[in-house]
Amino acid sequence: MRRIATTGAALALITMAGPAVAGPKAEVVDFGVVAGRLVDSQPEAGQRALEPVRAMQKLRYIERSDRIEARLCRNFGITVKLLPTPPFRMPDRVEVRVLHPELTRPDGRQSAETRFPSYVVDGLSHIGFTFEHDWEMAPGAWTMIVSLRGDEIARKDFTVTLPPPGAPNSDCGVG
Repeated sequence: MRRIATTGAALALITMAGPAVAGPKAEVVDFGVVAGRLVDSQPEAGQRALEPVRAMQKLRYIERSDRIEARLCRNFGITVKLLPTPPFRMPDRVEVRVLHPELTRPDGRQSAETRFPSYVVDGLSHIGFTFEHDWEMAPGAWTMIVSLRGDEIARKDFTVTLPPPGAPNSDCGVG
């Protein structure tokens, strides 16, 4: 009997406190294979990746799909639109985690996750991955997770496949 009374009192306190205020949310507004020009950028503090992150300019989606054929120089990703909720202001950047099959560099280092920041411009952020080395072209499940202050605000799953035998395995120099 005492247990029920304690639970009832706890529920009453939660109800009086009101609903928790939610922070900004995001929605995936585009995704798939991306065309654009890679530019070198400086690694950010706290960035954990096997290779330095490279920014992209003149971004456009050329194929909307969550099935990605891995090719050298092929870019794929998502664009998220942040939806701020008062009293929160629009953030300057979000945190990104890309979960992928285990990648093994030529030096033997391995990783099944890549982390990096992504800037927010006019409420939009592009999160992407470029296959720059053969060892990065790992078939399987890839997931892009966008977080803000530790809370997940968007997620997109992709299936990466290898090109069929005899098909081109590179987009380098194309377009």
